Amino acid sequence: MYFALRVFETKGKVIMNHKILVENQSKRIDRPLWLLVCFAMFCFWQMGFVYFAGTALTIDGKTPMPVDIDNTIILIGICYVLSILWMIFLPQTVIIVQRIVTGAALVMAIGLFLPLKTEYLQFLIYGQIFACCFMIGFETFIMVNYFTESSNINHLTFAYGVALFFIALLQNDIVPVTFSFFRFAMVMALIMFLIFLLRMPTGREGLPQYVTRSDSLVAPKKIMFGTYILMFIGALMGVSGPAISGEVPNGVTITYTIDAIVSIVLYFIYKKWNIHPFRIIPVLVGFGGIGFLLMFVAIQVPFLAYIACGLIGVAMVTCQMIPLYGAVIMESYPSKYISPIIISLALAAVAVQGSIVEVFRTNHTMLYLFYGVVTVIFVFIYMQIEPFFLFTLRYRGTNKDKDKHKEKDKDMDKDIGEALVPANADTPEIADPLAVLSKKEREVAELICLGYSNSDIGKQLFISEHTVKTHTKKIYPKLGVHSRLELATLVSKHRSVPKSPSR
Repeated sequence: MYFALRVFETKGKVIMNHKILVENQSKRIDRPLWLLVCFAMFCFWQMGFVYFAGTALTIDGKTPMPVDIDNTIILIGICYVLSILWMIFLPQTVIIVQRIVTGAALVMAIGLFLPLKTEYLQFLIYGQIFACCFMIGFETFIMVNYFTESSNINHLTFAYGVALFFIALLQNDIVPVTFSFFRFAMVMALIMFLIFLLRMPTGREGLPQYVTRSDSLVAPKKIMFGTYILMFIGALMGVSGPAISGEVPNGVTITYTIDAIVSIVLYFIYKKWNIHPFRIIPVLVGFGGIGFLLMFVAIQVPFLAYIACGLIGVAMVTCQMIPLYGAVIMESYPSKYISPIIISLALAAVAVQGSIVEVFRTNHTMLYLFYGVVTVIFVFIYMQIEPFFLFTLRYRGTNKDKDKHKEKDKDMDKDIGEALVPANADTPEIADPLAVLSKKEREVAELICLGYSNSDIGKQLFISEHTVKTHTKKIYPKLGVHSRLELATLVSKHRSVPKSPSR
């Protein structure tokens, strides 16, 4: 069997590059851009029904449904919980279930064209809402478990940009949107989404092998905990942005339109200049923070509210990247609970958003200031994690380099770091910063950059935590750094990962 990375073992236990991680990486799949656009139609379909269903997530529908739809928040909550449980207990059936549910939703969408009685029409609409919200967790599941880094980025930038532009159209501000047009759009979106699903592997084929206690894998707990906090704050921003923009005439349209434009711009920046979206996220969130503060100023200067909506739309792009954070965690510790946790955090964010809106419903000034503070917290946490993200992605390698790895595997004496260079690395090749370290110091440094704590490093290298601290004290002055963050930042700027000593 071909391994993209060399596996190092001591006393029967795998160090740093576990067999499961290597095999899972080789399973990740690339999808062409047109197919990713089909996948993104799920977002268009789901947000379309959230929008048209009325007051779900505090967004008021502007084009009324032909019948009254109530209690959608309760239905959405039930669907979230069901989605979470399904991913935990039946992950191998996710793609098959999506095909079935999408097919049923397509039939129901076609049924909306029939002259039905009110109660039957309500049933079809509730069925659509159930289907799209039930599968919202499965969308994240696919990105976290199946896609390569490149496909994830292409999907979350260009493909999402297309879907978000269509969502902006549904706001009935750019062009008049009737229920007839809405029905047609939903049918087309479901057909495209079904085409995508039919081209995905089913069952255990392509599904990663999840870690068990007997696999000797140690989870980078600190980086995982920080990432989950980041995901929650990002999800909170994701649901709050449109809600706040909805207070401004045409605000939701502006927010989604700018979000769509920035998403596509990020795609071309990534493709043309190889600049990873992770590098740009803090800047985008900064714009969002300014947007929330401008909303506060707009109380006295109303015109600024439109600029604020646009800036919030810029920050909304970062909320789309949450599944990519999950994919990074999966690179180091492939747990079946990652996707369910992400959706649980999203559900918690929806609940918190609803509570915050109720608390500050009569005091918009405090609401805007609250979210301004939230964006500052997001940037701070993100800056502590980003170098570890980038190092992990480069260290594990990318699936699209599989053929290149196979060629290099013929000569195992070649630099492992060179074989790990992803084609989308965004910095020029420069000298290995860890070359000045001893073999053991280099191993410790690599594990630090992967986000492991001292105790976890000790477990993996079979040394005491005190010995890890001793090595760390020697590493910092040799490299001119003073913290784990500075070390990860230094190493993540280099395209190659240093060659680990063989045993």
